Amino acid sequence: MPSTGEMPTSPTATRLRQRAVALDTVAWRLGQVYAVDLYRLAGPDTWVGPSPQACVDDLLQRRAAILQQIDVLRAESRRFTRTADEMDARAAVTAGVR
Repeated sequence: MPSTGEMPTSPTATRLRQRAVALDTVAWRLGQVYAVDLYRLAGPDTWVGPSPQACVDDLLQRRAAILQQIDVLRAESRRFTRTADEMDARAAVTAGVR
């Protein structure tokens, strides 16, 4: 049991928190990928397809999809953390009842 007054945590809660950290890390890395800002470099000289605007539109759609997945990862991370906190709180209440 921790001597610093911290509430003990279960192995399952610890795994959930580790998964939350991993998801946050992946979300951060996705936010750093070059493709997120690629649309800024697209112009009349760089396009391939029916029109320069179609190229930019396609890049913006792909950017939006990446950003949406970042949000999904972060939401799942928060859910894991919340579940781990709830598990620990229930365990503390149960331990206090005994």
